Amino acid sequence: MNNGRRVLLACAGVASVVAAEVGLSPGTLAANPPGYSVANVGAYGGEPSIVSDNAGQLYDTTPSGGTITYTSTDHGSAWRQVTTADPNSGDDCIATDQANSVYLCNLAGSQGVAPLQADVWKSVDHGTTWAHGAGAIPQCATSCSPFGVDRDWVAASILPPATSTLQAEVVLMYHDFYGPSQIWVNISHDGGATFGAPQEVLASPAVKPGAVAGTLVAQGYTFCNTVPAGVGIAPPGTPHAGRIFVAWIAADLAQNATGCNVTMLQSFHTLWISYSDDKGLTWTPQQAFDAGFGHDASTPFVGFTLDKAGNPYFGFTINLSSNPATCSAESTAGTVQSDTSCEYDMYVVWSSNGGLTWDGGGGLIPGSAARAYRVNAPTERGTHFFPAIAAGEPGKVDVAYLRTTEIVPTDALGKADPGGCAGPGPANGNPTTYPPACSWNLYAAQSLNLGLGPASATWSVTQITATPMHVGDICNLGIFCVAQSSNRNLLDFISEDIDPKGFAHIAYADDNTVNKLRAANQTSGSSIK
Repeated sequence: MNNGRRVLLACAGVASVVAAEVGLSPGTLAANPPGYSVANVGAYGGEPSIVSDNAGQLYDTTPSGGTITYTSTDHGSAWRQVTTADPNSGDDCIATDQANSVYLCNLAGSQGVAPLQADVWKSVDHGTTWAHGAGAIPQCATSCSPFGVDRDWVAASILPPATSTLQAEVVLMYHDFYGPSQIWVNISHDGGATFGAPQEVLASPAVKPGAVAGTLVAQGYTFCNTVPAGVGIAPPGTPHAGRIFVAWIAADLAQNATGCNVTMLQSFHTLWISYSDDKGLTWTPQQAFDAGFGHDASTPFVGFTLDKAGNPYFGFTINLSSNPATCSAESTAGTVQSDTSCEYDMYVVWSSNGGLTWDGGGGLIPGSAARAYRVNAPTERGTHFFPAIAAGEPGKVDVAYLRTTEIVPTDALGKADPGGCAGPGPANGNPTTYPPACSWNLYAAQSLNLGLGPASATWSVTQITATPMHVGDICNLGIFCVAQSSNRNLLDFISEDIDPKGFAHIAYADDNTVNKLRAANQTSGSSIK
Protein backbone atom coordinates (compact mmCIF):
# COMPACT_ATOMS: atom_id res chain seq x y z
CA MET A 1 0.00 0.00 0.00
CA ASN A 2 1.42 3.43 -0.85
CA ASN A 3 1.38 6.41 1.51
CA GLY A 4 -1.47 8.14 -0.31
CA ARG A 5 -3.71 5.17 0.25
CA ARG A 6 -2.88 5.06 3.97
CA VAL A 7 -3.83 8.71 4.30
CA LEU A 8 -7.21 8.09 2.69
CA LEU A 9 -8.05 5.04 4.80
CA ALA A 10 -9.67 7.00 7.58
CA CYS A 11 -12.21 8.49 5.18
CA ALA A 12 -13.12 5.21 3.58
CA GLY A 13 -15.08 3.58 6.38
CA VAL A 14 -17.69 6.29 6.98
CA ALA A 15 -18.67 6.92 3.36
CA SER A 16 -18.67 3.23 2.52
CA VAL A 17 -21.10 2.38 5.30
CA VAL A 18 -23.49 5.06 4.03
CA ALA A 19 -23.35 3.65 0.51
CA ALA A 20 -23.99 0.15 1.80
CA GLU A 21 -27.17 1.29 3.53
CA VAL A 22 -28.71 3.39 0.73
CA GLY A 23 -27.25 2.06 -2.50
CA LEU A 24 -28.41 -1.54 -2.62
CA SER A 25 -31.30 -3.42 -4.11
CA PRO A 26 -31.56 -7.19 -3.89
CA GLY A 27 -31.12 -9.28 -7.01
CA THR A 28 -34.52 -10.91 -7.58
CA LEU A 29 -34.67 -13.90 -9.88
CA ALA A 30 -37.27 -14.36 -12.60
CA ALA A 31 -38.16 -17.60 -14.32
CA ASN A 32 -37.25 -18.83 -17.83
CA PRO A 33 -33.77 -17.45 -18.46
CA PRO A 34 -32.72 -17.09 -22.12
CA GLY A 35 -30.76 -19.90 -23.75
CA TYR A 36 -27.41 -19.40 -25.48
CA SER A 37 -25.13 -21.23 -27.88
CA VAL A 38 -21.41 -20.54 -28.16
CA ALA A 39 -19.48 -20.22 -31.42
CA ASN A 40 -15.81 -19.80 -32.19
CA VAL A 41 -15.20 -16.50 -33.96
CA GLY A 42 -11.48 -16.59 -34.73
CA ALA A 43 -8.00 -16.56 -33.32
CA TYR A 44 -7.61 -15.60 -29.68
CA GLY A 45 -7.90 -11.87 -28.99
CA GLY A 46 -8.69 -9.85 -25.89
CA GLU A 47 -11.35 -7.19 -25.22
CA PRO A 48 -13.53 -7.87 -28.28
CA SER A 49 -16.21 -5.37 -29.36
CA ILE A 50 -19.40 -6.64 -31.00
CA VAL A 51 -22.21 -4.86 -32.86
CA SER A 52 -25.24 -5.77 -34.98
CA ASP A 53 -26.43 -3.70 -37.92
CA ASN A 54 -30.09 -3.14 -38.80
CA ALA A 55 -30.12 -6.23 -41.02
CA GLY A 56 -28.81 -8.50 -38.26
CA GLN A 57 -25.26 -8.82 -39.63
CA LEU A 58 -22.83 -9.04 -36.75
CA TYR A 59 -19.31 -7.64 -36.48
CA ASP A 60 -16.72 -8.58 -33.86
CA THR A 61 -13.31 -6.94 -33.56
CA THR A 62 -10.25 -7.35 -31.36
CA PRO A 63 -7.06 -5.24 -31.22
CA SER A 64 -4.86 -8.33 -30.95
CA GLY A 65 -2.71 -8.18 -34.10
CA GLY A 66 -4.27 -5.06 -35.60
CA THR A 67 -7.95 -4.24 -36.15
CA ILE A 68 -8.81 -7.91 -36.64
CA THR A 69 -12.52 -8.00 -37.51
CA TYR A 70 -14.98 -10.80 -38.22
CA THR A 71 -18.56 -10.83 -39.50
CA SER A 72 -21.50 -13.22 -39.29
CA THR A 73 -24.69 -13.31 -41.36
CA ASP A 74 -26.32 -16.28 -39.56
CA HIS A 75 -26.95 -14.86 -36.08
CA GLY A 76 -23.44 -15.60 -34.88
CA SER A 77 -23.19 -19.30 -35.73
CA ALA A 78 -20.42 -18.94 -38.33
CA TRP A 79 -17.87 -16.15 -38.74
CA ARG A 80 -15.42 -15.04 -41.43
CA GLN A 81 -12.59 -12.54 -41.18
CA VAL A 82 -12.89 -9.30 -43.15
CA THR A 83 -10.17 -6.94 -44.32
CA THR A 84 -7.93 -5.54 -41.59
CA ALA A 85 -8.35 -1.76 -41.57
CA ASP A 86 -5.09 -1.05 -39.71
CA PRO A 87 -2.21 -3.46 -39.00
CA ASN A 88 -1.57 -1.68 -35.68
CA SER A 89 -4.10 -1.28 -32.91
CA GLY A 90 -4.56 -0.59 -29.25
CA ASP A 91 -7.97 0.05 -27.69
CA ASP A 92 -10.72 -0.70 -30.18
CA CYS A 93 -14.46 -0.18 -30.68
CA ILE A 94 -17.11 -0.73 -33.35
CA ALA A 95 -20.47 0.79 -34.34
CA THR A 96 -22.91 0.99 -37.25
CA ASP A 97 -25.30 3.59 -38.65
CA GLN A 98 -28.84 3.26 -40.05
CA ALA A 99 -27.44 2.55 -43.55
CA ASN A 100 -25.49 -0.41 -42.11
CA SER A 101 -22.11 1.23 -42.62
CA VAL A 102 -19.52 0.01 -40.12
CA TYR A 103 -17.23 2.22 -38.05
CA LEU A 104 -14.08 1.00 -36.31
CA CYS A 105 -11.96 2.96 -33.88
CA ASN A 106 -8.47 2.03 -32.80
CA LEU A 107 -5.71 3.47 -30.68
CA ALA A 108 -2.05 3.90 -31.59
CA GLY A 109 -2.58 2.88 -35.19
CA SER A 110 -0.44 3.46 -38.26
CA GLN A 111 -1.98 6.78 -39.32
CA GLY A 112 -0.17 10.03 -38.62
CA VAL A 113 3.06 10.87 -36.87
CA ALA A 114 1.74 12.09 -33.50
CA PRO A 115 2.06 9.49 -30.69
CA LEU A 116 -0.86 7.78 -28.98
CA GLN A 117 -3.75 8.99 -31.13
CA ALA A 118 -7.11 7.45 -32.05
CA ASP A 119 -8.39 6.70 -35.55
CA VAL A 120 -11.81 6.04 -37.06
CA TRP A 121 -12.27 3.75 -40.06
CA LYS A 122 -15.44 3.31 -42.11
CA SER A 123 -16.64 0.52 -44.39
CA VAL A 124 -19.71 0.68 -46.63
CA ASP A 125 -19.17 -2.84 -48.01
CA HIS A 126 -19.27 -4.99 -44.87
CA GLY A 127 -15.55 -4.77 -44.16
CA THR A 128 -14.17 -5.42 -47.64
CA THR A 129 -12.63 -1.95 -47.82
CA TRP A 130 -12.05 0.75 -45.23
CA ALA A 131 -11.69 4.54 -45.42
CA HIS A 132 -9.82 6.54 -42.80
CA GLY A 133 -11.38 9.53 -41.04
CA ALA A 134 -9.10 12.53 -41.46
CA GLY A 135 -8.24 14.63 -38.43
CA ALA A 136 -8.13 18.39 -38.15
CA ILE A 137 -4.47 18.50 -39.21
CA PRO A 138 -2.83 16.26 -41.84
CA GLN A 139 -0.75 13.38 -40.50
CA CYS A 140 -2.28 13.78 -37.03
CA ALA A 141 -4.66 10.80 -36.99
CA THR A 142 -8.42 11.26 -36.47
CA SER A 143 -8.18 12.55 -32.91
CA CYS A 144 -5.23 14.93 -33.42
CA SER A 145 -4.98 15.57 -29.68
CA PRO A 146 -2.01 17.42 -28.19
CA PHE A 147 -2.54 15.53 -24.91
CA GLY A 148 -2.60 12.01 -26.35
CA VAL A 149 -5.55 9.63 -26.37
CA ASP A 150 -6.64 6.65 -24.31
CA ARG A 151 -9.74 4.37 -24.32
CA ASP A 152 -11.61 5.50 -27.40
CA TRP A 153 -15.26 4.80 -28.31
CA VAL A 154 -17.30 5.66 -31.42
CA ALA A 155 -20.97 6.17 -32.35
CA ALA A 156 -22.68 7.08 -35.63
CA SER A 157 -26.20 8.08 -36.71
CA ILE A 158 -27.98 9.44 -39.79
CA LEU A 159 -30.15 12.22 -38.43
CA PRO A 160 -32.81 14.10 -40.46
CA PRO A 161 -32.58 16.06 -42.65
CA ALA A 162 -29.62 13.81 -43.57
CA THR A 163 -30.64 10.81 -45.66
CA SER A 164 -27.32 9.18 -46.57
CA THR A 165 -24.41 7.56 -44.78
CA LEU A 166 -22.29 10.28 -46.42
CA GLN A 167 -24.07 12.73 -44.10
CA ALA A 168 -23.91 10.63 -40.92
CA GLU A 169 -22.87 12.23 -37.65
CA VAL A 170 -19.93 10.33 -36.17
CA VAL A 171 -18.58 10.96 -32.67
CA LEU A 172 -15.18 9.76 -31.43
CA MET A 173 -14.92 9.93 -27.62
CA TYR A 174 -11.92 9.34 -25.33
CA HIS A 175 -9.95 10.77 -22.44
CA ASP A 176 -6.51 12.33 -22.71
CA PHE A 177 -3.46 10.36 -21.63
CA TYR A 178 -0.76 12.96 -20.99
CA GLY A 179 -3.02 15.62 -19.47
CA PRO A 180 -5.52 15.68 -16.59
CA SER A 181 -7.66 12.77 -17.91
CA GLN A 182 -10.52 14.90 -19.24
CA ILE A 183 -13.31 13.72 -21.55
CA TRP A 184 -13.02 14.76 -25.22
CA VAL A 185 -14.85 14.29 -28.51
CA ASN A 186 -14.04 14.75 -32.19
CA ILE A 187 -17.16 15.04 -34.34
CA SER A 188 -17.73 14.40 -38.04
CA HIS A 189 -20.74 15.71 -39.96
CA ASP A 190 -19.82 14.12 -43.29
CA GLY A 191 -20.14 10.43 -42.53
CA GLY A 192 -16.72 10.04 -40.93
CA ALA A 193 -14.71 11.44 -43.83
CA THR A 194 -13.36 14.37 -41.81
CA PHE A 195 -13.42 15.19 -38.11
CA GLY A 196 -13.19 18.44 -36.20
CA ALA A 197 -10.65 19.36 -33.56
CA PRO A 198 -10.83 17.84 -30.04
CA GLN A 199 -13.56 19.32 -27.83
CA GLU A 200 -13.45 18.98 -24.04
CA VAL A 201 -16.99 18.39 -22.80
CA LEU A 202 -16.47 19.93 -19.34
CA ALA A 203 -14.58 23.05 -20.42
CA SER A 204 -15.79 26.53 -21.29
CA PRO A 205 -17.15 27.59 -23.77
CA ALA A 206 -18.65 24.13 -24.30
CA VAL A 207 -20.64 24.26 -21.06
CA LYS A 208 -24.33 24.82 -21.73
CA PRO A 209 -25.75 27.99 -20.13
CA GLY A 210 -27.48 26.96 -16.92
CA ALA A 211 -25.21 23.93 -16.48
CA VAL A 212 -22.18 25.75 -15.12
CA ALA A 213 -22.72 24.73 -11.50
CA GLY A 214 -23.22 21.09 -12.43
CA THR A 215 -20.13 21.20 -14.60
CA LEU A 216 -18.01 22.44 -11.73
CA VAL A 217 -19.29 19.59 -9.56
CA ALA A 218 -18.55 17.07 -12.30
CA GLN A 219 -15.09 18.53 -12.80
CA GLY A 220 -14.37 18.20 -9.10
CA TYR A 221 -14.81 14.43 -9.36
CA THR A 222 -13.46 14.00 -12.87
CA PHE A 223 -10.19 15.91 -12.85
CA CYS A 224 -7.27 13.46 -13.01
CA ASN A 225 -9.35 10.27 -12.62
CA THR A 226 -11.58 8.99 -15.42
CA VAL A 227 -12.30 5.82 -17.36
CA PRO A 228 -14.40 6.42 -20.51
CA ALA A 229 -17.42 4.11 -20.66
CA GLY A 230 -18.89 4.82 -24.09
CA VAL A 231 -20.68 7.18 -26.44
CA GLY A 232 -24.13 7.05 -28.02
CA ILE A 233 -26.49 9.12 -30.17
CA ALA A 234 -30.24 9.02 -29.52
CA PRO A 235 -31.87 7.64 -32.69
CA PRO A 236 -34.22 9.55 -35.01
CA GLY A 237 -37.88 9.64 -34.03
CA THR A 238 -37.21 9.48 -30.29
CA PRO A 239 -37.91 12.19 -27.68
CA HIS A 240 -34.28 13.28 -27.62
CA ALA A 241 -33.32 12.46 -31.21
CA GLY A 242 -29.75 13.46 -31.99
CA ARG A 243 -28.71 13.86 -28.34
CA ILE A 244 -25.06 12.87 -28.02
CA PHE A 245 -24.13 11.08 -24.80
CA VAL A 246 -20.64 10.52 -23.46
CA ALA A 247 -20.22 8.42 -20.32
CA TRP A 248 -17.40 7.77 -17.90
CA ILE A 249 -16.56 6.76 -14.35
CA ALA A 250 -14.48 8.87 -11.99
CA ALA A 251 -12.90 8.88 -8.56
CA ASP A 252 -12.61 12.16 -6.64
CA LEU A 253 -10.15 14.92 -5.86
CA ALA A 254 -9.03 13.33 -2.59
CA GLN A 255 -7.61 10.32 -4.40
CA ASN A 256 -5.42 12.27 -6.81
CA ALA A 257 -2.56 11.81 -4.31
CA THR A 258 -2.39 8.17 -5.43
CA GLY A 259 -1.05 9.20 -8.81
CA CYS A 260 -4.06 10.02 -10.99
CA ASN A 261 -5.42 7.24 -13.14
CA VAL A 262 -2.22 6.43 -14.97
CA THR A 263 -1.87 3.95 -12.10
CA MET A 264 -5.60 3.07 -11.83
CA LEU A 265 -5.04 2.71 -8.08
CA GLN A 266 -8.11 4.75 -7.18
CA SER A 267 -11.60 3.53 -6.36
CA PHE A 268 -13.80 4.83 -9.18
CA HIS A 269 -17.08 5.20 -7.35
CA THR A 270 -18.99 7.78 -9.43
CA LEU A 271 -20.75 7.30 -12.79
CA TRP A 272 -21.25 10.28 -15.12
CA ILE A 273 -22.70 11.35 -18.43
CA SER A 274 -22.62 14.58 -20.35
CA TYR A 275 -25.00 15.21 -23.23
CA SER A 276 -25.34 17.66 -26.09
CA ASP A 277 -28.49 18.57 -28.03
CA ASP A 278 -26.76 20.87 -30.51
CA LYS A 279 -24.29 18.55 -32.27
CA GLY A 280 -21.60 19.01 -29.67
CA LEU A 281 -21.59 22.78 -29.37
CA THR A 282 -22.65 22.76 -25.70
CA TRP A 283 -22.82 20.06 -23.04
CA THR A 284 -24.76 19.31 -19.86
CA PRO A 285 -23.21 16.94 -17.29
CA GLN A 286 -25.18 14.70 -14.94
CA GLN A 287 -24.11 12.24 -12.29
CA ALA A 288 -25.84 8.89 -12.66
CA PHE A 289 -24.76 7.20 -9.41
CA ASP A 290 -22.28 7.52 -6.56
CA ALA A 291 -21.43 4.26 -4.81
CA GLY A 292 -19.51 6.03 -2.05
CA PHE A 293 -15.83 6.47 -1.34
CA GLY A 294 -14.00 3.15 -1.12
CA HIS A 295 -16.17 1.28 -3.63
CA ASP A 296 -14.68 0.56 -7.03
CA ALA A 297 -16.54 0.21 -10.35
CA SER A 298 -13.35 0.01 -12.43
CA THR A 299 -13.22 -3.73 -12.96
CA PRO A 300 -11.66 -2.33 -15.07
CA PHE A 301 -14.45 -0.79 -17.19
CA VAL A 302 -18.20 -0.35 -17.00
CA GLY A 303 -20.76 -0.98 -19.75
CA PHE A 304 -22.78 1.82 -21.33
CA THR A 305 -25.61 1.76 -23.85
CA LEU A 306 -28.76 3.49 -25.09
CA ASP A 307 -32.17 1.89 -25.52
CA LYS A 308 -34.37 2.26 -28.61
CA ALA A 309 -35.87 5.45 -27.20
CA GLY A 310 -32.46 7.04 -26.60
CA ASN A 311 -32.31 6.53 -22.83
CA PRO A 312 -28.89 5.81 -21.24
CA TYR A 313 -27.89 2.80 -19.09
CA PHE A 314 -24.81 1.79 -17.13
CA GLY A 315 -23.93 -1.81 -16.30
CA PHE A 316 -21.21 -2.10 -13.67
CA THR A 317 -19.68 -4.47 -11.17
CA ILE A 318 -18.73 -3.09 -7.79
CA ASN A 319 -18.19 -4.02 -4.13
CA LEU A 320 -21.15 -1.83 -3.19
CA SER A 321 -21.98 -3.35 0.19
CA SER A 322 -18.43 -3.53 1.52
CA ASN A 323 -16.65 -1.67 4.27
CA PRO A 324 -13.22 -1.34 2.62
CA ALA A 325 -11.31 -1.20 5.89
CA THR A 326 -12.96 -4.40 7.14
CA CYS A 327 -12.60 -6.22 3.83
CA SER A 328 -8.96 -5.19 3.53
CA ALA A 329 -8.21 -6.53 7.00
CA GLU A 330 -10.04 -9.77 6.23
CA SER A 331 -8.17 -10.07 2.93
CA THR A 332 -4.86 -9.82 4.78
CA ALA A 333 -5.99 -12.33 7.40
CA GLY A 334 -7.37 -14.76 4.81
CA THR A 335 -10.94 -14.66 6.14
CA VAL A 336 -12.55 -12.58 3.37
CA GLN A 337 -14.02 -15.68 1.67
CA SER A 338 -16.62 -15.95 4.43
CA ASP A 339 -17.71 -12.30 4.20
CA THR A 340 -20.10 -11.90 1.27
CA SER A 341 -20.39 -8.15 1.92
CA CYS A 342 -16.89 -7.86 0.39
CA GLU A 343 -17.79 -9.32 -3.00
CA TYR A 344 -18.12 -7.48 -6.29
CA ASP A 345 -21.67 -7.86 -7.67
CA MET A 346 -23.37 -6.85 -10.94
CA TYR A 347 -25.54 -3.69 -11.00
CA VAL A 348 -27.46 -1.49 -13.42
CA VAL A 349 -28.67 2.11 -13.31
CA TRP A 350 -30.69 3.82 -16.04
CA SER A 351 -32.59 6.95 -16.96
CA SER A 352 -36.08 6.86 -18.43
CA ASN A 353 -36.00 10.54 -19.48
CA GLY A 354 -32.88 10.89 -21.58
CA GLY A 355 -30.37 11.21 -18.77
CA LEU A 356 -32.02 13.93 -16.67
CA THR A 357 -32.78 11.69 -13.68
CA TRP A 358 -31.59 8.16 -12.87
CA ASP A 359 -33.83 5.55 -11.25
CA GLY A 360 -36.13 8.25 -9.96
CA GLY A 361 -33.34 10.35 -8.47
CA GLY A 362 -32.81 10.76 -4.75
CA GLY A 363 -29.01 10.71 -4.83
CA LEU A 364 -26.85 13.28 -3.12
CA ILE A 365 -26.39 15.16 -6.40
CA PRO A 366 -29.81 16.10 -7.84
CA GLY A 367 -30.89 13.73 -10.59
CA SER A 368 -28.57 10.91 -9.59
CA ALA A 369 -29.86 7.53 -8.49
CA ALA A 370 -30.12 6.72 -4.81
CA ARG A 371 -30.24 2.98 -5.49
CA ALA A 372 -28.93 0.65 -8.15
CA TYR A 373 -30.50 -2.54 -9.52
CA ARG A 374 -28.62 -5.57 -8.25
CA VAL A 375 -28.58 -8.19 -11.00
CA ASN A 376 -27.20 -11.35 -9.39
CA ALA A 377 -29.06 -12.86 -6.46
CA PRO A 378 -27.37 -13.04 -3.02
CA THR A 379 -27.03 -16.79 -3.52
CA GLU A 380 -24.77 -16.15 -6.54
CA ARG A 381 -21.78 -15.31 -4.38
CA GLY A 382 -18.20 -14.61 -5.44
CA THR A 383 -16.59 -11.95 -7.63
CA HIS A 384 -18.28 -10.48 -10.69
CA PHE A 385 -16.09 -8.62 -13.21
CA PHE A 386 -16.17 -7.38 -16.84
CA PRO A 387 -19.74 -6.02 -17.12
CA ALA A 388 -21.41 -5.58 -20.51
CA ILE A 389 -24.89 -4.25 -21.31
CA ALA A 390 -27.38 -3.89 -24.17
CA ALA A 391 -30.89 -2.39 -24.06
CA GLY A 392 -33.99 -2.66 -26.25
CA GLU A 393 -37.32 -1.13 -25.37
CA PRO A 394 -37.17 1.17 -22.32
CA GLY A 395 -36.76 -0.87 -19.15
CA LYS A 396 -35.70 -4.03 -20.99
CA VAL A 397 -32.05 -4.91 -20.73
CA ASP A 398 -29.52 -7.71 -21.19
CA VAL A 399 -26.25 -7.79 -19.25
CA ALA A 400 -23.25 -10.10 -19.23
CA TYR A 401 -20.35 -10.57 -16.83
CA LEU A 402 -17.64 -12.95 -15.68
CA ARG A 403 -17.98 -14.66 -12.32
CA THR A 404 -15.82 -16.70 -9.98
CA THR A 405 -16.99 -18.23 -6.71
CA GLU A 406 -13.97 -16.77 -4.91
CA ILE A 407 -14.09 -13.34 -3.25
CA VAL A 408 -11.11 -11.39 -4.53
CA PRO A 409 -8.93 -9.77 -1.83
CA THR A 410 -9.11 -5.97 -1.69
CA ASP A 411 -7.10 -3.13 -0.24
CA ALA A 412 -8.04 -0.28 2.08
CA LEU A 413 -9.51 1.78 -0.77
CA GLY A 414 -11.77 -1.05 -1.88
CA LYS A 415 -9.61 -1.87 -4.91
CA ALA A 416 -9.02 -5.48 -5.91
CA ASP A 417 -5.48 -6.57 -5.10
CA PRO A 418 -3.26 -7.23 -8.14
CA GLY A 419 -2.67 -10.95 -8.27
CA GLY A 420 -5.52 -11.57 -5.84
CA CYS A 421 -6.94 -14.38 -7.97
CA ALA A 422 -3.59 -15.88 -8.96
CA GLY A 423 -3.54 -18.30 -6.04
CA PRO A 424 -1.70 -18.34 -2.69
CA GLY A 425 2.04 -17.81 -2.38
CA PRO A 426 4.76 -17.58 -1.56
CA ALA A 427 6.04 -19.04 -4.85
CA ASN A 428 4.12 -16.45 -6.92
CA GLY A 429 4.79 -13.57 -4.54
CA ASN A 430 1.30 -13.64 -2.98
CA PRO A 431 0.46 -14.11 0.70
CA THR A 432 -0.33 -17.66 1.75
CA THR A 433 -3.79 -16.46 2.77
CA TYR A 434 -4.96 -15.74 -0.79
CA PRO A 435 -7.72 -17.92 -2.30
CA PRO A 436 -7.01 -20.62 -4.87
CA ALA A 437 -6.55 -19.50 -8.47
CA CYS A 438 -9.96 -18.25 -9.60
CA SER A 439 -11.98 -20.06 -12.26
CA TRP A 440 -14.14 -17.65 -14.28
CA ASN A 441 -17.31 -18.39 -16.25
CA LEU A 442 -19.46 -16.24 -18.51
CA TYR A 443 -22.95 -15.29 -17.30
CA ALA A 444 -25.84 -13.44 -18.91
CA ALA A 445 -28.85 -11.86 -17.25
CA GLN A 446 -32.03 -10.21 -18.48
CA SER A 447 -34.70 -7.95 -17.01
CA LEU A 448 -37.93 -7.00 -18.74
CA ASN A 449 -39.28 -4.77 -15.97
CA LEU A 450 -36.79 -2.15 -14.80
CA GLY A 451 -39.74 0.23 -14.78
CA LEU A 452 -40.80 -1.38 -11.49
CA GLY A 453 -37.80 0.21 -9.78
CA PRO A 454 -34.67 -1.18 -8.11
CA ALA A 455 -36.55 -2.90 -5.30
CA SER A 456 -39.02 -4.80 -7.50
CA ALA A 457 -37.42 -5.49 -10.90
CA THR A 458 -36.65 -9.14 -11.57
CA TRP A 459 -33.78 -10.84 -13.38
CA SER A 460 -33.30 -14.15 -15.16
CA VAL A 461 -29.72 -15.41 -15.09
CA THR A 462 -27.96 -17.90 -17.36
CA GLN A 463 -24.55 -19.46 -16.78
CA ILE A 464 -23.28 -19.76 -20.34
CA THR A 465 -19.92 -21.53 -19.99
CA ALA A 466 -19.68 -24.81 -18.10
CA THR A 467 -15.91 -25.02 -18.49
CA PRO A 468 -14.13 -21.90 -17.19
CA MET A 469 -13.09 -19.55 -19.97
CA HIS A 470 -10.28 -18.10 -17.83
CA VAL A 471 -8.36 -19.35 -14.82
CA GLY A 472 -6.30 -17.07 -12.60
CA ASP A 473 -6.14 -13.38 -12.00
CA ILE A 474 -7.93 -10.55 -13.82
CA CYS A 475 -6.00 -7.34 -13.33
CA ASN A 476 -8.09 -4.14 -13.21
CA LEU A 477 -5.22 -1.64 -13.24
CA GLY A 478 -5.06 -1.18 -17.01
CA ILE A 479 -1.56 -0.54 -18.36
CA PHE A 480 -0.26 -0.46 -14.77
CA CYS A 481 -0.75 -4.23 -14.71
CA VAL A 482 2.62 -4.38 -16.45
CA ALA A 483 4.21 -3.14 -13.23
CA GLN A 484 2.49 -5.90 -11.25
CA SER A 485 2.85 -9.66 -11.32
CA SER A 486 -0.70 -9.91 -12.56
CA ASN A 487 -2.69 -11.44 -15.40
CA ARG A 488 -4.06 -9.21 -18.17
CA ASN A 489 -4.58 -11.91 -20.81
CA LEU A 490 -8.21 -10.89 -21.36
CA LEU A 491 -7.26 -7.21 -21.54
CA ASP A 492 -10.08 -5.04 -20.18
CA PHE A 493 -13.63 -6.01 -21.17
CA ILE A 494 -16.21 -8.15 -22.90
CA SER A 495 -19.07 -6.60 -24.91
CA GLU A 496 -22.69 -7.19 -25.85
CA ASP A 497 -25.24 -6.03 -28.41
CA ILE A 498 -28.70 -7.08 -29.56
CA ASP A 499 -29.83 -7.93 -33.10
CA PRO A 500 -33.04 -6.71 -34.77
CA LYS A 501 -34.94 -9.61 -33.16
CA GLY A 502 -33.94 -8.31 -29.73
CA PHE A 503 -31.68 -11.31 -29.03
CA ALA A 504 -28.33 -10.81 -27.30
CA HIS A 505 -24.84 -11.53 -28.63
CA ILE A 506 -21.83 -11.47 -26.29
CA ALA A 507 -18.22 -11.25 -27.45
CA TYR A 508 -15.57 -12.66 -25.11
CA ALA A 509 -12.15 -14.30 -25.12
CA ASP A 510 -11.44 -17.83 -23.88
CA ASP A 511 -7.81 -18.43 -22.93
CA ASN A 512 -8.31 -21.56 -20.84
CA THR A 513 -9.06 -24.60 -23.02
CA VAL A 514 -10.40 -23.20 -26.31
CA ASN A 515 -8.00 -20.28 -26.79
CA LYS A 516 -10.32 -18.54 -29.22
CA LEU A 517 -12.26 -15.36 -29.66
CA ARG A 518 -15.84 -16.53 -29.05
CA ALA A 519 -19.43 -15.32 -29.25
CA ALA A 520 -22.37 -16.38 -27.08
CA ASN A 521 -25.58 -16.02 -29.08
CA GLN A 522 -29.07 -16.01 -27.58
CA THR A 523 -31.16 -18.80 -29.11
CA SER A 524 -34.31 -18.82 -26.96
CA GLY A 525 -36.20 -16.89 -24.34
CA SER A 526 -37.59 -13.39 -24.33
CA SER A 527 -36.66 -10.65 -26.75
CA ILE A 528 -35.96 -7.14 -25.45
CA LYS A 529 -36.68 -5.30 -28.71
